[in-house]
Amino acid sequence: MKYSLIPVFFLLMYFHSESLKASTNLDYKTADELTYRLFKEKDWDSVIDIGKQALRANIDFYYLRVRMGLSYYERKNYIPAASHLCKARQFDPSDPVIANYLYYAYLFTNRLEEARMLQASLPANSRNVADPEKGVVDRITFESGYTFSSNNAMKDKPSLMGNDSIYGETDVYGDYLYEHLGLKINLSKRVGLSFGYSYLNFSKTKYIQYARIEDQLQSIADSSWGKYYRYAYPCVTYDTSFRYHISQHEIHANLSWYLNGGFRVIPAFHMIHVSYPVVSASAKVQTVNDTGSYLSIGHQYVTFPFDRTMYTYSHSDTSFSNYLVSLNMSKEIGRFNVGISGSWSNLNNMEQKQVGAALTWLPFGNLNLYGTTSVMGFFEGKTKRLLLSQVLGVKITPWCWAEGSFYYGDYTDANIMNGTVVYNNSDVIDYRGSANLYFLAGKHFQFSLIYQYARKESKQYYFTTDPSTNEVSSTPGILYIPYHIQTIIGGVTWKL
Repeated sequence: MKYSLIPVFFLLMYFHSESLKASTNLDYKTADELTYRLFKEKDWDSVIDIGKQALRANIDFYYLRVRMGLSYYERKNYIPAASHLCKARQFDPSDPVIANYLYYAYLFTNRLEEARMLQASLPANSRNVADPEKGVVDRITFESGYTFSSNNAMKDKPSLMGNDSIYGETDVYGDYLYEHLGLKINLSKRVGLSFGYSYLNFSKTKYIQYARIEDQLQSIADSSWGKYYRYAYPCVTYDTSFRYHISQHEIHANLSWYLNGGFRVIPAFHMIHVSYPVVSASAKVQTVNDTGSYLSIGHQYVTFPFDRTMYTYSHSDTSFSNYLVSLNMSKEIGRFNVGISGSWSNLNNMEQKQVGAALTWLPFGNLNLYGTTSVMGFFEGKTKRLLLSQVLGVKITPWCWAEGSFYYGDYTDANIMNGTVVYNNSDVIDYRGSANLYFLAGKHFQFSLIYQYARKESKQYYFTTDPSTNEVSSTPGILYIPYHIQTIIGGVTWKL
């Protein structure tokens, strides 16, 4: 039996050597015949391999591009499929079947503008199938979420005043509510306009702690000449708290303009309106006259002055608006998308400038697996920060995608996603991450479930006295208190 396999082995070796010979001596006729036969046999990998060899040998023709493009398409490798089918259309732009395959290759990789521009070239019976441009309104999105904060109480936290302090305060973020409504419209086949309105309601508490020397009457002693009043002067600590809410309204808009060659320009604008009551503490020294003694002769009281520190609190409403403008430019290069961005904002009485670059990779030429790496430089006054992020997405089922992200660095007063998300609260952000699930429900609905985690630090301010001069320091000390927040967001998108 083993001897009967020898002729088969040599026959296979012969055909393999002939195939290698054909590949090394490839000409137009051989490339055409080989790719045609392999295409008929649905040997997609071999068609792609022979096609690559032909292109390296400067052999290029219409059917070669068609066969390579459709072979990639059958393998669901839509990005190179689109590249080869686009080349085929340069040889013959009138073929509606090739236009139809190219249209879906664009559609399956979210290149909607290019798909729209092919609409008129599609066969008449497929122009209304999966049409990304059925009307002016493209989609409507609604999201709602709630954030749980571990920083909403002073339990297990250090003393507000610190060592040898006379006053301390902190303003902590508690839980908060988030709601968002988004709308995207098509101004033309190349231009899309997106609007977003967001509302956030933050629960906050201002904790205040202070210490003061108090005059406390301890006893009254009788004597032959009258009465003597005895006092103690302890340092007594008081604390109080004020709960309030911050209302934040946001409007975001961006214009996505697709140019030829996979190039996009997206300018954006973001307005944030904030309103909340301001709680302010002020100290005032009041001199009182304590009784030191009573003289029986003449019924005379002897007093001495004592300075008491009195704290008062005032409330005043405040509101203000901050603005952000940004610009993002990106270019599709094969399985990669390269983007650069820049922004300017005036958050929290400071000006911020931000520049960044991002690289997106689709290794399989489709949306089954993708990753985006971003690097940003942040500048605020003399502050400079390097911000890093990584996003990774994977297709779990035909109707479900999972996406995870991690942002490292202090994103306070920074923004991501071309100004769509702005971190304008005052607490320091150490890092944040998220795990998202996206569910497709037919052609028109997509549901999302998002979990976010962030480690942050609140600021605690305290004043101390100089023991040599007994004067209060003019500059407060700052202590950073770590805490974490967890957010759950649910959303629905209606694709019209």
